[in-house]
Amino acid sequence: MKAPQIVSAAAASLLALTLMACTTSSSSYSQYTLDEASGIKFEAENAGSDSEAVTESGIEVKAGDVIVISPFTEKGSFHLTITSDDGKTTVYDDNVEGKVLYTIAADPGTYTVKTTGNNVTGWMTVAAQSQEELIAQDASLAEALEGTGVDPESLKDSSN
Repeated sequence: MKAPQIVSAAAASLLALTLMACTTSSSSYSQYTLDEASGIKFEAENAGSDSEAVTESGIEVKAGDVIVISPFTEKGSFHLTITSDDGKTTVYDDNVEGKVLYTIAADPGTYTVKTTGNNVTGWMTVAAQSQEELIAQDASLAEALEGTGVDPESLKDSSN
């Protein structure tokens, strides 16, 4: 091979490696225990795009609590399964995406929280919180919105 051909071959190889590096996206999937509540925060970047990303943890639901699911996804979804510790009761088993807060009724006890990333980028918290506290927060928010001239009913999800 002559010198110009070697340089051309090396340039082509370097270009191919550069293109491969640009098209390969990194993925990460992490979970953190929430200090202020019985809950978990999941963070993902392209999780599940190149391999299955699964985490499993637990939360404690007390009398008067509901399970609050709060996602913020830019793309993809988390598949979330929440079951009683004995595995006999499933209180949630579905994909979670977007930015809509969910609440789920659950009997007091310990629950296993399992998530799988479906090519997801974003975060989600799953926590047990007092239903009375949530109602008080909603009332405070509605009052604050009305004080600014925004009708709280205009912000409700019309798909429900």
